[in-house]
Amino acid sequence: MLARLFTAVAASSLVFGCASTHLPVVQAQAAPPRDRHVYRLDFVVASNDPGRPPENSAYTLNLEEWDSGEIRMGSNVALSPSAASSPRMDVGLKLRGSIRPAGDDLVFHGALEMSSREDTTIQKISADGDAVLTGGRSALVASLEDPLSHRHYQVTAAATKLR
Repeated sequence: MLARLFTAVAASSLVFGCASTHLPVVQAQAAPPRDRHVYRLDFVVASNDPGRPPENSAYTLNLEEWDSGEIRMGSNVALSPSAASSPRMDVGLKLRGSIRPAGDDLVFHGALEMSSREDTTIQKISADGDAVLTGGRSALVASLEDPLSHRHYQVTAAATKLR
């Protein structure tokens, strides 16, 4: 009798154990924040070349919290000016970034790449990092010096809440 009871319990646990492995697994997904704000990000790229006056370029990008965006500006140049079917490359400015809230501030994660073609040489400098943006005030995103030309670049950003 005891052996029959043990066999019945073992068989039922085996059946239920197998049945439970065939049920679909439902995983909870994190819901996106409901009240995501949109910000206007104003960037200034200042360059200072030894012996020349400083130059500033301004760019604007609207981003929603937790989203990313990109600014690209430049030219598509032939890598070999003498060959008609030469491979080509984009040179200029590429600024990619995303924002997320951090209390009353924003954290901007950005990747910056600046490249140019000088005769047969492609020069490129880049930075990747974070900056804390506080309502309407300008913050340093990156400061770079080109080791070949000794040209200094400084990128700043300011965030303005749109909604």
